[in-house]
Amino acid sequence: MEDTRFTEIIKEIKKGQRFMVVSHVSPEADAVGSNLGLALALREMGKDAVAYLEDPIPDLCSFLPGSETVVHTLEGEAPFDCTFAVDCGQIERLGDKFMAFSGKGRLINLDHHATNDNFGELNVVEPAASAAGEVVYDLLKACGAVITEDIATNLYTAIHTDTGSFRYSSATPGAFKKAGELVGYGAKPWEVSMNIYENYPARRFKALALVLLTLGISEDGHIASLKVTLDLLAKVGGNRELVDGFVNYARAIKDVEVGVLFRECGDASYKVSMRSKGRVDVSSVALSFGGGGHKNAAGCAVKGDYDEVSGRVLEKLKVVVAEALA
Repeated sequence: MEDTRFTEIIKEIKKGQRFMVVSHVSPEADAVGSNLGLALALREMGKDAVAYLEDPIPDLCSFLPGSETVVHTLEGEAPFDCTFAVDCGQIERLGDKFMAFSGKGRLINLDHHATNDNFGELNVVEPAASAAGEVVYDLLKACGAVITEDIATNLYTAIHTDTGSFRYSSATPGAFKKAGELVGYGAKPWEVSMNIYENYPARRFKALALVLLTLGISEDGHIASLKVTLDLLAKVGGNRELVDGFVNYARAIKDVEVGVLFRECGDASYKVSMRSKGRVDVSSVALSFGGGGHKNAAGCAVKGDYDEVSGRVLEKLKVVVAEALA
C-alpha cells in the first residue's frame, strides 16, 4: 500500500538534484543518524546531498558511516533545491548560520516531536515514531530507495538510542520491526552498542562522581535534580557532551517520577533537561519555558542564576507532578 504521507516529498526528490540535510544544534545520535541516513540515501539515488550540522558531531557518533562528510559551515555553498530538516521541533534550533543562509530551497520537515510547530513547507511529523530515524526509514521505503549497510547502520543507531536501547515507552512494535529490518540490511547491533555505550573517556566517570554529589530530592520524593557547572566541567577537562545522559541517573531513583539536570551555560543561563518515567508530561513544562520535546524527555534553556532557574523550574514541576499523580 502506498504511503501517501510522502507523496509530495517524493515528487521533490525526483525533480530536484541538489539537497541539504540538517538537524538541530547540540546533536545526539538520532539527529546525526537520521541526517546521515537520509544524505547517504540521496547520494545513492544520484543526487548531490550535503549533510550539515552547525555544531560538531559528538565523539560517540564519529563511528557512523559518512560522519566524515558532514560540513559545519554553509559559506560558499550554492543554492539547494530542497532542504530536509530532521529531528528538530523548531526551526530556530537548526542554528544561526543555517537561519542566515538564503539558499535553502523548499524546506521539508521530518520529525517525531509532539511539540514540533510544522515549520516546513512540507511536514511529516509523527509523534508516535520512536525516532526521526524511523520517519526517514519510512520515507526511504516509500520511494523505493536502496538501503545499504551504511544507511542501515545510521538509521538503526537513531532508533536504538532514542528508545534507550529499546527500554523506553517509545520502543513500540513498529520500532522493533523497523530495527529488525535494518539489521537485515546490515546494521550490527553489537557494534553500535559498543560504540555508543562502551566507549566513554575516563573523565566522564570523574564528572559523574562530582555531579552525583549535587543530587537533590523533593520533599515528596517525586522529583530528583542534578547540577553541572562550568567549573565542574573545567575541573575534569570536559565539555557539555561529556555529561550527556546524566539526567537519567536522577530519574532512576525509586519513587522519583521526574529527573531534571541543570547545566550551566556561558551566557548567564542554564540548559534544563527533564526525563519522566511516564506519568508526568515534562514537555508541557519545557514548553512553558520556550523549549520542547516529548512527554517523557524534554528540555529548555532558561536565563538566570542557578537559584533563580532551579526555583522556577522545580516549582513548575511540582505543580505538574502533583496534577499527574492526583
